[in-house]
Amino acid sequence: MAIPFLNNINLSDNELQNAKLHVTSTAPTAAAGQIYFNSTDNVARYHNGTAWVDISRKISVGGTALAYSQAIDLVAGTNVGIAESSGVITISSTDQFQGTVTSVSSSTTGTALDVTVTNATTTPDLDFTWAGDATKYINGLGDLVTFPTIPGAYTWTVSDGTNSTAVASGETVTFSGTANEIEVAEASRTVTIGLPDDVTITNNLTVGGTGDFTGQVTIPILPVANTDAASKDYVDNAVVGGLVYQGGYNAATNIPDLTTSPNSILKGWTYTVTTPGTFLTEAVEVGDVLIAEVDDPSALGDWTTVQNNVDLASLTQVGIGNVIPATANALKGLSITYSNGTATAGLDIAGLTTQSPANNALAFIPFYDQQAGSNLKVGLSFLAGDLNEFTSKAYTITDTATIIHSYNTRDVIVQLYDTATYETVYADVDRISPTQVTITFATTPANSVRVLVQKIG
Repeated sequence: MAIPFLNNINLSDNELQNAKLHVTSTAPTAAAGQIYFNSTDNVARYHNGTAWVDISRKISVGGTALAYSQAIDLVAGTNVGIAESSGVITISSTDQFQGTVTSVSSSTTGTALDVTVTNATTTPDLDFTWAGDATKYINGLGDLVTFPTIPGAYTWTVSDGTNSTAVASGETVTFSGTANEIEVAEASRTVTIGLPDDVTITNNLTVGGTGDFTGQVTIPILPVANTDAASKDYVDNAVVGGLVYQGGYNAATNIPDLTTSPNSILKGWTYTVTTPGTFLTEAVEVGDVLIAEVDDPSALGDWTTVQNNVDLASLTQVGIGNVIPATANALKGLSITYSNGTATAGLDIAGLTTQSPANNALAFIPFYDQQAGSNLKVGLSFLAGDLNEFTSKAYTITDTATIIHSYNTRDVIVQLYDTATYETVYADVDRISPTQVTITFATTPANSVRVLVQKIG
């Protein structure tokens, strides 16, 4: 069954692909501009407003257009060939250009090459003559240049500042270092002299000035003399486990500053909370003790908090407590999980039993009323009764008409169907405003048309 279109179709300069004309042996009802394909005569025809006219192939011979029944035959001629392959016609010529050379001349630049021409106006010959010998080369200008002379022997002297030695042509000079003290390396004719990564000094090293070590200096673990440097292991073992009391701490004002890093706080420094507040996201009370576990502590995990006054939690008291989800049917839907002492609470919608309400009037959904500023509930019966009215409407028209839907948006879907055949029909739909649409027919429909309007979003 064909789909009825009750108005023009505009493809906006796009292609109508894989389509064909109306094929019939009898001409349809005539209208100017109408086209069809006659299956008896195998010809496409259009109506010019008066009669049906064969559509010409737009090929003419001597100004006369060829009809569909006329064949086109291309015939090869003298020195002209014609070939066809896959619908492509190739026309070629076997004729060649002919002529006479009247004169040939030559010219060169530089001194390396000379070109002479004989029989310039009849049968020209070109003679190329190269100059020079094995002692010369040709430069970029085409000139001959003699290679420069390279000396065959030379001498030079190697010296350490005190002693010196003559080096003859062809001899090799070797640079040597000292194991674990001086390192010598050669690559691509470059000699590099320097210290190895690990330097071993057998005797004493005397440093006259001061400086910094960018790496670690290894010294004996146990100092012997009073002037010996103490190793980290020796110092750590000497003070391990010792607490150094620093005084009170105001958690409300962070005085002294214990939370900013870097700082000079050392492992073992201890403070007593004198004013309650928040310490690195943790609430502390008067009497709580804070102990630094590392040097330069920067996070809560770098401290040990000793609670002094912990009470059981209540609706009015912050303290130790436990939260579990309710099991009563009227209170279900809450999920509680714990990880490292932290409780995570959320709605457990997926864990509820799937069931249709026995009475929509007694089924509710929670919502937030922004105007009232309160959490409220709405009944399913209210939503079900008003949802359809708020999102879709239907109208019946008999010709071009403007419909007022009052949805205050152009995001509406409009669909039309014939009230007698119940087939979907197509017409121009123009959303002329956020509250109105106009339905336009090119011709008056045979039956009444039902217009369905649905709001989106």
